[in-house]
Amino acid sequence: MNLDEISTIVYQPKNDHEPGFIYLMEAEGYHGLIPGCYLRRCKIGLSRNPEARLDNFHRNQPPCNVKILKTIYVEDMAEVEGELHQQFSRCNVDLIKSQEWFDFNPVQFLMVNWEFEKRSLYVFRLSDLPIKLIIFSMIGLLGVGTVAGRLTNQPDNSVIQPQEKLTK
Repeated sequence: MNLDEISTIVYQPKNDHEPGFIYLMEAEGYHGLIPGCYLRRCKIGLSRNPEARLDNFHRNQPPCNVKILKTIYVEDMAEVEGELHQQFSRCNVDLIKSQEWFDFNPVQFLMVNWEFEKRSLYVFRLSDLPIKLIIFSMIGLLGVGTVAGRLTNQPDNSVIQPQEKLTK
């Protein structure tokens, strides 16, 4: 095995233009007269596994309490992350090693949450419905089917029967 084969095996470039997660992380209590009440320092990033990213972040960054506030699943991680970074560029924190951190006031924080909701791909699952809704819907459909079945099985009275002739 030569060096080119080894480097090919070890290094596999990531394609961020594929499905994955966009996350919103917060460094809790980082700002404000009362910490966390006015400005919220948040990170908008992408990951195929946000929880593993958070663990990696805790191991490699200065100690502070960071938590994931929101994740959304998208078709193109790099595109959506770029759009969000551009949209909130006026809130960007000027850091040497990262351009993914933002300081949001309460209105901007609501806006970023709204943008996450708009971009979220929601996959509907039957388990998301309350069980009572499913049961009542099935009972309702059964009732409608029963009524419809009875109406279609009744004899047709619209045909006029010939009258018997009176013979005496």
